[in-house]
Amino acid sequence: MRRIYYRYPQRVDLSFAMGMTFPETLKYISELNGQESTKTTGKELVRVKVKVEIATNRAEFSDITADVLRPGVITEAADIKVSILALALRGAGKVPIANDVFYVRLTDRNTCTDIDIARENAVEGLDAIDMKNILLGNPN
Repeated sequence: MRRIYYRYPQRVDLSFAMGMTFPETLKYISELNGQESTKTTGKELVRVKVKVEIATNRAEFSDITADVLRPGVITEAADIKVSILALALRGAGKVPIANDVFYVRLTDRNTCTDIDIARENAVEGLDAIDMKNILLGNPN
């Protein structure tokens, strides 16, 4: 069964092929959910949180569960929403400085998976290349 979001953006910012099968890619991306890292930008300490959700009912997104990752549950294609929240860690507490949202479409191509990345809005922040690097495990 396909998990497609009917409001997926018409314009795709970046397309590439990932050298893993569709189920492997889906599991790999789902493991990014809840991932946190801390980095320094300029003089600020920034915590980055990643949230990954999958399309349900063609109109909304929900958390990826173990049931969804079972072989054969999702076939052909899946739309995933990846939210990346950046919080500046300051003396007064955590201050949100960016919330970048990307739509990622995975398409099964037997031995590999095609990935299309579209950004939700056009404000400053991360771009599709940054999202690709996060997906490939090379953040920064």
